[in-house]
Amino acid sequence: MSKSEKRWRRFYLILMLFIYIIYVPVTVIDWLGGSGSFPYTAFIVGIGLPLIRKNHLNSIQQNEVRVE
Repeated sequence: MSKSEKRWRRFYLILMLFIYIIYVPVTVIDWLGGSGSFPYTAFIVGIGLPLIRKNHLNSIQQNEVRVE
């Protein structure tokens, strides 16, 4: 695993922790409390972020194999 991949893995870990621990619960509670509309953004980000992470890390690994 290269330094670049390690840095991106750490970045995604921190981003996912923030999204799933803070952002999604706050927007859902706000929606359930009646003061906000349906949390479309939280829903899309919650589903899309793991897919983006997987595709990006796979592309980094493929580029490393091509370079070597």
